[in-house]
Amino acid sequence: ANACTGTTKVKPYRSPKKLSWATMGYLYDWTKRTYKEEAKSPMPSEIQHLAAELLERMLPNAGSFKAEAAIVNYYNLKQQMGGHRDDLEFDFTKPVVSISLGLPAIFLLGGTTRNEAPLPVLVRPGDVMMLAGKSRLAFHGMAKVIPNLDEDLPSVAHCDMSLPSESSIAIPDTERA
Repeated sequence: ANACTGTTKVKPYRSPKKLSWATMGYLYDWTKRTYKEEAKSPMPSEIQHLAAELLERMLPNAGSFKAEAAIVNYYNLKQQMGGHRDDLEFDFTKPVVSISLGLPAIFLLGGTTRNEAPLPVLVRPGDVMMLAGKSRLAFHGMAKVIPNLDEDLPSVAHCDMSLPSESSIAIPDTERA
């Protein structure tokens, strides 16, 4: 660890073809299922500003927000992410913000228990999914990366959400019926 900055020096990953995730800010220990407060990398200010802007526009009464950790997941056409909850952060009143980049995919949004069937949602590059309030601890995962949207898709929900500059924004209900 660097005693001057309080950050840990991280070696570059040797095989990008096998890379499935990268972290920024507080580093996540996948084995111990915990964030390491003593180990963090710089959090890019652009990501902090984007997360704060998204929260302000989508949930204007939520208060201030400063992103302190980010996990970038990389998926190839054969990869998935099983259903899980983001339940180890320091503050559950702050949302989980997911920004889809790259190929379209089927995102699964479940309920607060594994007994609730997930809702498949088509996410395209640029789509934003925010888990906040009652959906903050919902199970979620990634079922399939879609190489070509012209192929037959399973039945999925799709929420087109743009972020206009106006203050009134329609937010899809994140509660499940």
